[in-house]
Amino acid sequence: MPSGVPRAQVLLPSFRYDNNNNDCNDLDRKQRSCLKKKVLILGLDGVGKTELFTQLLCWDRKKLKIDSLPRPTLGYNVETIRLHCHHLCHRQYHEITLWDCGGQSSVRSLWSYHYSNTSLLVWLINIHDRSRLDTNIFLLSQILTNPTLNRVPVAIILYNSSFHSYYDKNSNTNTNENLLTNLEVSFRFLATLSTSQASTFKWQVINVTLDEKNSEADLKKLRQCFMELMEL
Repeated sequence: MPSGVPRAQVLLPSFRYDNNNNDCNDLDRKQRSCLKKKVLILGLDGVGKTELFTQLLCWDRKKLKIDSLPRPTLGYNVETIRLHCHHLCHRQYHEITLWDCGGQSSVRSLWSYHYSNTSLLVWLINIHDRSRLDTNIFLLSQILTNPTLNRVPVAIILYNSSFHSYYDKNSNTNTNENLLTNLEVSFRFLATLSTSQASTFKWQVINVTLDEKNSEADLKKLRQCFMELMEL
């Protein structure tokens, strides 16, 4: 993870209100609670997991060093962010711990040590990398057979990393040609699930491009996906 990255205090929208009613404020203090969630980010090597992890931590994109070369994550990166939600007189905040695990074949055997207490499994796929789609689907389906991840919701993210876009641009290739699609990946993933297994957990497939033009819109898409799958 890049050094000097500020921790974000909000990943999801925060709704605040002013109320001078002392009774309501007293009730608010009594009903204040904390929910702890764990998001596990997995995927093959070089798909942009650490870049996405960093984006989720940073509130100011200008402070990101997106021009620096990506480095393989040999172990894992972990950070906790706090999300505030206000509903009428009930105040909650969610402490979400983000785990970014290395995707190289030599460290994949360590993934299972991080499965416990997972609230959401995020599986990243390079949207340009059609050649490894079979490997992605196979590994994900194998991971989900682990009893520890039973009923854990899954977000499959087709990620268009800023580095992928940079390399495609410099190689004079059409960046919109032959990209993986949500529908295609959904069908392929669904085909690996048994009829009973398909109804035991929630899952979504979304495509995300975090660059100068799409960052804000796609971060909102990510927030919405996380909210729905973790029922926040």
